[in-house]
This record gives sequence, C-alpha cells and structure tokens, in this order.
Amino acid sequence: MNAQHHTPENERPRRPVLRWWDLGVAATLVVLAAIGGIELASEAPFTPPEMAVEFGVLALVGAWYVALGRPALRRAASGEGAQRVDFIFLGVLVLLCGLAAFVMPSYATLQTIGYPMIWTIVARYRDAIILSAAFALSVGAGFFAGLAPSGLADALSGTAVLVVLSFAFAVAMGTWITRIFEQGEQYRQVAERLRASQAEVALLSEQAGAGRERERLSQELHDTLTQTLAGLVMLSEQADRALAAGDTERARDRVARVESAAREAVAEARALVATTHPLGDGGLEAAIDRVVARLRADAGLDVSCELETVPLDRERQVVLLRAVQEGLANARRHAGASRVHVRLVARPEGGALLHIDDDGVGLPGGGAAEAGDGGGGFGLSGLAARARSVGGSVVFEASPLGGARLEVMLDEAREANGVGA
Repeated sequence: MNAQHHTPENERPRRPVLRWWDLGVAATLVVLAAIGGIELASEAPFTPPEMAVEFGVLALVGAWYVALGRPALRRAASGEGAQRVDFIFLGVLVLLCGLAAFVMPSYATLQTIGYPMIWTIVARYRDAIILSAAFALSVGAGFFAGLAPSGLADALSGTAVLVVLSFAFAVAMGTWITRIFEQGEQYRQVAERLRASQAEVALLSEQAGAGRERERLSQELHDTLTQTLAGLVMLSEQADRALAAGDTERARDRVARVESAAREAVAEARALVATTHPLGDGGLEAAIDRVVARLRADAGLDVSCELETVPLDRERQVVLLRAVQEGLANARRHAGASRVHVRLVARPEGGALLHIDDDGVGLPGGGAAEAGDGGGGFGLSGLAARARSVGGSVVFEASPLGGARLEVMLDEAREANGVGA
C-alpha cells in the first residue's frame, strides 16, 4: 500500500500539492499543443477538423483533470484513500491518453503526468501495477495505430520500446517512491510513539513529583504540626489535672503554654503553606535552642545542648532541625526519659554529626530503627529518607546515658558532588 495515504490531513498542505499538479498538467498540455501545432504546420495543408481533433483531445484531457482529477488528488493528499469515482477518473484517463497517442504519436508524452497520477491516487501497490500496465497498453495501442500507416515494422518496434520502457520506468519509479513513503510512514509512526512515550513520561514524572510533594508535606506535618499538637494535648491534660487538684496557678501556666504552643502551631502551618524558611531567625543553632526551650517548658525535661556552628546549606540544616525535633519527641513520648543531651559538631573530614542521647528505656526489642516511629509512619523512617536525600545516614543505637541515641551523619562527599552548598 502506498504509505502516503496514512499521513494525517493536518500534516499535508493541500493547496501547494494541487498547485504543483495544476502547473504540471497545464505545462504538459501547452507543450504538447505547441508540438502538435508545429507538426500540423509542417504537414500543410491541414484542415480545421484535423486541428479540432488534435487540440480537442488535449482539451478533453485537461477538462477531465479539472472535473475529477483534482478532487482525486486532493483526497490522496489528505490521506483519505481512493474512492470509486477516482478509479473512474483513472480508467477514462487511460482511454483518453491512448486516444491522444492515436491522434498524434507525440502525445504519448502524456505518460509523464498519467503514471504519477496513478501512483499518487491508488493506494494498493498491486492496483497501481495493474493500472500502470493498462495505461502502457492503451498508449502503446494508440501509438501503434497512429504510426501503422507509415510502416508496420517501424510502428511495431517503436511501440514495443515505448510500452516496455515506459512501463518499466513507471513501475521502478513508483516502487522506489512507495518505499520512500513507507519508510516515511514508519518514521512517522516511530515519532508518534516517541511523542506518546514522552507524554507518558511527562505524566509519570508529574505524578511522581506530586507523590514526592505529598510525602514531603506528610513529613513536614509529622515533624511540625503533629508534634506541636501532641504537645498541646499533653499540656491540656496537665492543665486538667491541675484544675482537678485545685492548683490554679499551675493550671493557669499550662493554659498559657497551650496558647503559646497554639500560636507556634499557627506560625508553623503558615510557614508550611507558604514554604518559607523553617529555621526562622538566628539559623540552625537558634532554631534548635527554641525547640529545646519549648520542650523544657512543656515536659519539664532536663535538656542540655552542645552546639557548634557548622557551615551547611539550608536543606541540610532543615534535615538536622527535623532530626532534633524527632529525637526530642521520641525521648518525651516513648523513652520516658528525664534527661536528654543534644550535640552538634562539625566532622573533621567535613559535614556534620548530630547526637541526641537520652536516659530512657533504651532500644526496643530487636533494635529496629522504626521503633520510635510513633505509629505515623513518618518518624525515623521519614528522617532516614530525608538524610539519604542529602547524602547522609541515620543510626538508632544505645546511648552512653543508658537510653537510646539518635545519630545523624551528613557526609561532605555529597556536597562535593553538588548536592550541598
């Protein structure tokens, strides 16, 4: 099948294609009319009927092209496929060109437009071969009949050469063009599949990005609002117990702490929505001091700090801040600790090392890193994922204080690769 009929309509400029066909047909008819006029003049005297016949057959070819040929070529250019009327056009064109060759043998040159029309309009390769053979025989018969009165042998040999050469050339050229179109169709299909694959990859990438954003927000919620809300619950319970015991002073202090923590939760939520800097003023060390101070006030834990100023990019500072929040939350809610020590130092080979030690119950059975997760799924496992994203690691092990140690190590190697600042 000729592959050009598979090309989508919007990828084929109709008018330029038809314009070239119009110019080609008009030029061929004008040239043949001029040749016919010269031959008539050389055979003077000639009669008006002879002139009418010789020019009239060319006029018939032109009119037939305008009536049915242009619509057929337009459909072929649009990839619609040949209709029944198109085969009628080609069949009559075969007869008209044979008649033209009979009227004047030089009109056999109409093959230059006849064969291309056949191979353009007909979709099936076999049908194009059959119509090309019929066209060659029709023109050959007309050519032979027109030359036979001048000499049978010359007419026969000339006709044989004309038919064989024209048919062979038409088939060879048509086959070559068909293969080119088939390759073009294959390339087009590959390009379409590639575009579809690119669209699918873009969609999957968008979905993956949305998934990563949801995971990030989940971790942010766990590390900020969830822990703050848990503190609010604890403060509310303390205030309720204080009221039940008649300790209005302590109850008033707990209510004040609830108000303060709620305001902080509002600020955290706004920062989370606006994706503003979670460290606040003063950098990482000041942010850790604020988290520690809030825990001391809310839970009454003995929390000590040993903080060095470590030059890190913002993303890594956020990882360490979230690690401190997670470690302190685990010490308060799960370890039953009374003493916590936070230590942040610069590593000699580059990067940072964070230790959060407590004197609580220690490692759970099996020492699984997810044991301090709190049931939400975004605790130690989420922290480990954060650390890995910046080339770090998280270890949950026994502490020299007798409880558990949360260790976060950030390696400078990833910074050298462009992950860090």
